[in-house]
Amino acid sequence: MTTNRWFFPVICLLLGLLMGVPVMARGDVVVGLALVGVMVGYATFLLLTRKRSETTAMLSGELGDERRRLNELRARGAMAHVLSTVLIGGFFVQLWRGEDATPFALLAAVAGVSYVVALVYFSRRG
Repeated sequence: MTTNRWFFPVICLLLGLLMGVPVMARGDVVVGLALVGVMVGYATFLLLTRKRSETTAMLSGELGDERRRLNELRARGAMAHVLSTVLIGGFFVQLWRGEDATPFALLAAVAGVSYVVALVYFSRRG
């Protein structure tokens, strides 16, 4: 993915700020700082442990060899299956409760359409 050592920590800091600043602007400074702190802590943990752990190295974007790339691809597939199951389950739960299931339906539709588009793209690309 990336070879720059500071790419992932910078992204984590930006995400922390994107979460924390609006919360702080609404007046909840402690929660906003906690959100920034969690992201900075996560980035720091991965930065400090990625040389000793293959898992944290992969989480921080170091996908150097084929085995790491295959493991990352398998993890994406597993995550997609779990997320799809949760979306479909949430859709049915909302229907059974008699509540609005539209958010789950829209997210499931985006997942399904993006899967089909990607499948067509990659099957034609070779």
